[in-house]
Amino acid sequence: MEFNKALFRVLISISTLFSLNVSGQTKESDNPVKYYDGQSFTIIGKFHSEKNYRRFPAEYQDSLRKEVWSLGQNSAGISIRFNTNSPVIMVKWISINNYSMDHMASTGVKGVDLYAYLNGTWQYISTGRVKGKENEYTMVQTGDKVYREYLLNLSLYDGIDSLSIGVNSDAEIGPPKENYLVTKKPVVYYGTSIAQGGCASRPGLAFTNILSRKLDRPFINMGFSGNGNCELSVGQAMCETDAVLYVLDCNPNTKAEEVYERTIKLVTLLKEKRPETPVLLVESIYFENILSGDVTKEPVRKNAELLRVYKSLRESGIDKLYYKESDGMIGTDHEGTVDGIHPNDIGMLRMAESLEPVIRKIIK
Repeated sequence: MEFNKALFRVLISISTLFSLNVSGQTKESDNPVKYYDGQSFTIIGKFHSEKNYRRFPAEYQDSLRKEVWSLGQNSAGISIRFNTNSPVIMVKWISINNYSMDHMASTGVKGVDLYAYLNGTWQYISTGRVKGKENEYTMVQTGDKVYREYLLNLSLYDGIDSLSIGVNSDAEIGPPKENYLVTKKPVVYYGTSIAQGGCASRPGLAFTNILSRKLDRPFINMGFSGNGNCELSVGQAMCETDAVLYVLDCNPNTKAEEVYERTIKLVTLLKEKRPETPVLLVESIYFENILSGDVTKEPVRKNAELLRVYKSLRESGIDKLYYKESDGMIGTDHEGTVDGIHPNDIGMLRMAESLEPVIRKIIK
């Protein structure tokens, strides 16, 4: 008798599982997911038109230092804008390097995240979680077929080799119908690992991406981890963009004794090529390793040199040049970093909130 009861329970379990699988297969066959190449939609956060998710076009490979070129293959700041009425949205993507870091979440390094425009603002929806080099994730699964504007932010510290967006076969998907983040001139932000997005937990929380949503305009992210050195070769690429603003935030990587000369030369180049475009100089944040005297003193030296640059250029007649001090930029409670240097999500939000009024005033 005990055996028969056990067998009966097993048979019921198998039957239930089979029914669920059949149901799922039937539902999927009635309305399967169809994938579309991400390049079919509107790509923002790039200054070139090559069909990829890389920050530099091929022509720059020989003119950039190899480290900058390599980091330029990361898709930091690049996003996809699209519109769909599909109740299901899936994303498949293949990373270039399958890179990982010991102080930054994989979802920020090589993941993606999705926002929808709801009630007059961009609202976070979902994060595409990472399993390896090749990934597939269901970002949206609702019961309604409502047209919405979407923003898909790409990986910060790895590149995207290919990406496709999947929707129900009977749904429509296409370029954005509204111009949010699409038509206004971009801000070009040149900086270091912090500007690249280290160490946001997901792409949308990099401070440049936060600012992009707040200011309703693309940000071209030229943050290069450990290699934001105020270089003229990067400046040449910056000049290709008819930007509303150029931001120079290279002090964390540039040696104190080089800050003055390098920044003078770069600002001069930008002003020669784009004299009407404002330039904002941003001080290095003050690192949180408060017990390491050398670590905390170095930003002070660098920022003093940057201020000297600003005063010198202003005295020489350079117009539309602005300066942002970094005091309190990541807060004063010492909770804004992952490792004493790179902002966590709290620090990223605080940086965006600190920079927003300054940038808004310049570009008004």
